[in-house]
Amino acid sequence: MALIAAGGLIAAGVLRKVGTTAEYLAVATRVEVGSTIGRSDLRTVRITVDPALKPVPSSSADAVIGKFAAVALVPGTLLTQAQLTDTAVPGPGRQLVGISLPQERMPAERIKPGAEVLLVVTTDDGPVANQQPTAAPISIKATVIDVRDGVKEGTTLLNVAVVERDGPLVAARAAAGRIVVALTSGS
Repeated sequence: MALIAAGGLIAAGVLRKVGTTAEYLAVATRVEVGSTIGRSDLRTVRITVDPALKPVPSSSADAVIGKFAAVALVPGTLLTQAQLTDTAVPGPGRQLVGISLPQERMPAERIKPGAEVLLVVTTDDGPVANQQPTAAPISIKATVIDVRDGVKEGTTLLNVAVVERDGPLVAARAAAGRIVVALTSGS
């Protein structure tokens, strides 16, 4: 009899824990990387959350508003602290540059936001026989902020943060199709 009573209490405790719902913040509209998060970008959802998830409670909405999106936020997803930053993207002394690249100018391994890369500035693509040997190409360190499909089929758009002085060079060479991306070790 005592075993039955103990089993009933355990079952009731588990049911109460599993059946408990709470209100959390979810993304209501797409928020681009680096954008300020406003009240209209968020909505409240009531869910039973898995202990492995760490969504932001709806009671923290005022603390979230005015922060910046560290990654692109997609409607319908739960908001977590890891998706937020107090620092504007790309940050002080840095510039955000968009680069549209064909597949052959990127590593075969998928590049993810946060990856450290080298942007290698290539020379003129005229006939190789007519080119003089040149010095080592210019390499510029960058951090990938966002990755998405490019407008043209077979291209990828990378938004990268570079040191402010390198922004104009990267933008000009990217527009001319003179950038190749190299993934650095540890990325």
